[in-house]
Amino acid sequence: MKKLSLVLAGILMCASLVGCSQPKGSVDVETQIEQVQEHENIQESKSVQEEHEKGYEKLILAETDTTVTFVDGEGNEKTLTKKPERTVVLLNSILDLWYLVGGESVARVSGESNVPPEAMNITDLGSFNKVSIEALLALEPDLVLMHTTNSQTQFADILDQNGIEWVVIDASTKAYSAFQNNAYIFSKILGTEDLFEEKVMPVVEKCEGIIERAKENKEHPSVAVLYSTSKEIKVDTDDSSIGEMTSLLGVENIVKPEDIVVEGETRVAFSFEKLIEADPDYILISTMGDVEGVKAKIAKDLESNPAWNALTAVQNDEVHYLPKDLFVYKPNARYDEAFAYLEEIFLRKKPNNENGF
Repeated sequence: MKKLSLVLAGILMCASLVGCSQPKGSVDVETQIEQVQEHENIQESKSVQEEHEKGYEKLILAETDTTVTFVDGEGNEKTLTKKPERTVVLLNSILDLWYLVGGESVARVSGESNVPPEAMNITDLGSFNKVSIEALLALEPDLVLMHTTNSQTQFADILDQNGIEWVVIDASTKAYSAFQNNAYIFSKILGTEDLFEEKVMPVVEKCEGIIERAKENKEHPSVAVLYSTSKEIKVDTDDSSIGEMTSLLGVENIVKPEDIVVEGETRVAFSFEKLIEADPDYILISTMGDVEGVKAKIAKDLESNPAWNALTAVQNDEVHYLPKDLFVYKPNARYDEAFAYLEEIFLRKKPNNENGF
């Protein structure tokens, strides 16, 4: 940016010396400035992309013409054969990402969220926690992508016995980072690095632009990120999908390290007393299941308490229910929309003409 300022200053100085007269066919000052800015933006974009690419390359521990080695979702070194022909994906958010970089699957788990249109009618192996291993084996896959849950990792020995390659993918912890890293690893497995550049990098660059804008703000407001069903309420940590995004935007989570029992935990038990004590500037609520049922629980358990109305976030009308498609289900290629949604909440102008920060 310093280089850009010097160039622009030079253009303006030359303009002041020559006055208003310009040789025929010459480019006016405004056009010159626009051209310089456009060139600088392109160079800056290339620099950001090159920096990211160097970071992604570190994910790959070893690579040959036919195999790729990396660290899986459980922290173990894993070597897989490239370009599998019959893949089974046991988590739909992973399925969506697999298809984004050119993969295909012969089967999936139940549900419609995060399922690409092309995969809607492939074989259904049952619910996420009750996958039919018999039906899976009958499909004779050469690769299975599974989640970190025990209900899936228990199949590892059976898959080994049947000569089927498998890998555990963590898509929950720090999900925005996982989105990038998993997409890159998938593209290396599939040999579709070009699709990673085409489909993923533009999303990342837009997200990074929003994150950079947030860094310009000196204040760091606080936030409580509540996750609620009609039966219970929990609080997201900075390792959750939403928690990671709010942290990257410079907003401080009311959940502190001492509140986290298990390292990497994405949610902890809700405490109304701690919410009152922290008195956050913002309260974000993500919902699972019936939204009206969740709102009824929030009304009964929280809003009925007089202390709720005394909270800063409540008084400033900063309690926000977040859309499921961006904040409960993994946004993947729509991460830029998710960041923009939060930016609108945190950075929009307030009635007193002060920024949200």
